[in-house]
Amino acid sequence: MYREHKPVGRQEVMSALVDATIELIVEEGLEISVRQIAARATVNHGLVHLYFGSKQCLLSTAIDEINTRAGEDLDADGFPRPDLASRRNGELAKALARIRLDAGRDLFTTHPITGSWRRALRRSDQALTDDEISTKIATAAALGLGWALYADHLCELLDIDPEQRVRTEAEVHALVADLGGLPTWDGSSATSIDRPGRP
Repeated sequence: MYREHKPVGRQEVMSALVDATIELIVEEGLEISVRQIAARATVNHGLVHLYFGSKQCLLSTAIDEINTRAGEDLDADGFPRPDLASRRNGELAKALARIRLDAGRDLFTTHPITGSWRRALRRSDQALTDDEISTKIATAAALGLGWALYADHLCELLDIDPEQRVRTEAEVHALVADLGGLPTWDGSSATSIDRPGRP
């Protein structure tokens, strides 16, 4: 998505470059050029080196920003939203997938979601073992990430109409909450929501 106006000033330019980098990572992976990033941000490519020093530093900043954005979707107890992986058009899930495919390893410098989730589960149910907590997080995260990555494909393949997709997505997010020991959200705070097709 190209910017409607040209960013002005150091902070606005840096933000535009980070946002453009995130968009391109999600769309194309890590093999993007400084010129592509600058064009997407509508700035001169020399500003990447001026403000970030190198393409690698900009990539690292963008990857950290993805984590920061995801971390903003934690509740007061430290639980992630059940729909976290699907938020921002699946930004977190798609970036994770692209980075793993392109780099073959984890390039995130921190993991605020899993750490916070682990601590929240430990506080909410002290009877859970570390293995049980890890299993809850792994299964719920796998389902949420998988839905964020493949929902479009599956809905097209199975000829799921938009209304049915909304119901299916709500069911997926409810399952993520169940599997991961998460409270469910109404969009702003942790609350109970009805699961489609369930009493």
